[in-house]
Amino acid sequence: MSPFQQITIAEGNLARANKLTSTQLNEILRPYNEFSPLRFPGCTLSTISYHIDDMTPALRSFAIDLVELNMKNLYMRSKDGWCREDKEEEMQDVTSRYLVTFHDEVPVGMVHFQFVEEETSSDRNAEVVYCYEIQIVPEYQRRGIGEHLIGLLEVIGTSTRMEKVMLTVFKANKDAIKFYTSKLQYRYDEISPSVCLSRTLSSRFDYEILSKVLL
Repeated sequence: MSPFQQITIAEGNLARANKLTSTQLNEILRPYNEFSPLRFPGCTLSTISYHIDDMTPALRSFAIDLVELNMKNLYMRSKDGWCREDKEEEMQDVTSRYLVTFHDEVPVGMVHFQFVEEETSSDRNAEVVYCYEIQIVPEYQRRGIGEHLIGLLEVIGTSTRMEKVMLTVFKANKDAIKFYTSKLQYRYDEISPSVCLSRTLSSRFDYEILSKVLL
């Protein structure tokens, strides 16, 4: 019986997913944990899942510092701008979870995600794994680590019976859009501005929402 199945069947998938401990999520990921990055001979990385409550102050700082390093300029060009304190509050929400990738016990990448309900184009909500941030330390980028982390997120989503993985990407981040849509086969979600709004209205938004159906 999987860790997910051990939680009472009387609850819905979302409620059960949010009750999973870090230990249970790591058990789900165990067969997929170790990863050898591209163009990095002899290097093996490992990834650990954390609930925000399980993260040390050092790991919390690593996560927000990496977002600031990689994304501050894009945020500053967006309509909402950049505020470290607001981003830190978002990333330390009580339902926040993380995947952190390590090289010799040094963190080199991370995913910030949550199990949430998201609206759809109909009158029902979807239970999803929402990826809020995926960031890799610059010198470890373009080695397949991001693809591996998204793959782990999809394993989590499938194991917890979420309907899809969703994420938000800035329109200005052309490389990220190409990475998700061309390499990972993500699609513009039904509630993405360019899909559900007219061209005129969608132009007022500086982001798109991408997703991959799991069920």
